[in-house]
Amino acid sequence: MNHPAVIVFLIQAAITVGVSVIGYVIFSPLHALSVMVGGSVAIIPQSLFGFWVFKQRGARNSRAIAKNLFVGEGLKLSMTAALFALVWLNSDLLETAAVLAGFVITVLVGQLSLPLILGGTRTH
Repeated sequence: MNHPAVIVFLIQAAITVGVSVIGYVIFSPLHALSVMVGGSVAIIPQSLFGFWVFKQRGARNSRAIAKNLFVGEGLKLSMTAALFALVWLNSDLLETAAVLAGFVITVLVGQLSLPLILGGTRTH
């Protein structure tokens, strides 16, 4: 559970659920579902990326880590595009703005949480 990818996943999932609940209360169940779908489109590729990049650690593995960063980012972008295509091709009912809001908020949370998590692992 100490793995950075797991921590980022849990933070992103919690925020996505929270924003979805807000969408449910303020707008409708459809908005809540749309936020969850958008958040999932962000969470799934980000989790794959996190596990891919952090599967090796240590200074001796710096070349492998650098390679994993590039491969992981390519996988993340490809999977995100595929998931968005899947969502848009198979659902006429979702609220577009809510899907995009769920996606953007979840991505931002992931981007902001990782430096805090990694920064908290330093020893002084």
